[in-house]
Amino acid sequence: QCMHCVHPACASVCMLGALHKGAHGVVEYDADKCVGCRYCQVACPFNVPKFEWAKAAPKIVKCELCRHRYAEGKGAACAEVCPRDAVTFGKRGALLEEARRRIAARPDAYLARIFGETDGGGTKVLYLSPVPFTTLGLPALGKEPAPALSESIQHGIYQGFVAPVALLGALSFVTWRNRRKDG
Repeated sequence: QCMHCVHPACASVCMLGALHKGAHGVVEYDADKCVGCRYCQVACPFNVPKFEWAKAAPKIVKCELCRHRYAEGKGAACAEVCPRDAVTFGKRGALLEEARRRIAARPDAYLARIFGETDGGGTKVLYLSPVPFTTLGLPALGKEPAPALSESIQHGIYQGFVAPVALLGALSFVTWRNRRKDG
């Protein structure tokens, strides 16, 4: 189950935008843009994107909340067929309200916490549970989105393209100096 992070690490590391946030906030995959680097697998704190190793033309597979059904005005099929309303579909704000309502209505049935409200910067897939979320296999994440540190470093280094130009200048100088010594 993809968590459809508010600030997805998989999309952050995808160099060609094969993984990206779509119009509805769903993390979408475009196989035509994918180069198969699998950085998304490494970056995802939930270990969601999977590579189809056994196929001749492999691609990354992950839940996209049935985005092909949006044009028909439908949501995710898993929510549509769930007989107990354990899986629901909707906008994040409405889902948070419903989660809070369920916790208030049955405080003995759930931990007083919604996984995904702030975890890893927030997710669009939310969980309620009577047991600790780590017991369910969900990672213990802080409130910062997973790509926050890497993007701040990356954007700092490439700000105005100064660092790459400086590095190229330094390497050019070293090459020029070494050629002068040899000549």
